[in-house]
Amino acid sequence: MTKYNKGANAERELLRIIYNNGFGCVRIAGSGATILPSPDIVALSPNKKISFECKAWNSNYLNVSIEQMTELIKWGEISGTEVFVAWKIPQKGWFFLKPEHFNKKAKSYAISKKQAFKSSQNLSVILGKQAVLK
Repeated sequence: MTKYNKGANAERELLRIIYNNGFGCVRIAGSGATILPSPDIVALSPNKKISFECKAWNSNYLNVSIEQMTELIKWGEISGTEVFVAWKIPQKGWFFLKPEHFNKKAKSYAISKKQAFKSSQNLSVILGKQAVLK
């Protein structure tokens, strides 16, 4: 499976999950190749607006370029959406991370798999289907 197909399939999977939770949502195919910055998925409900940048990597670290993370944050500010990086790790599932969970390096924002496990937010909480447990 090509890198593009793996990523696109992961995006479609997340799109279905979000839709099945009562959100109108769209996948912006080729979002990384468009003229204007855009996330991979935008999810809308009467009470919530969320944007997701999706990654499907089997690695001990996830790196997001400084340009891509900056564009995601700016997109959130312009659109009024809450933004997340959604990292799908094979046999582990989805991890939902805020930009502030990443460490800024010289060429990218990075997070370890171990830190992602600790920092990930529950999708049901993000979508407003479940309260945060304290």
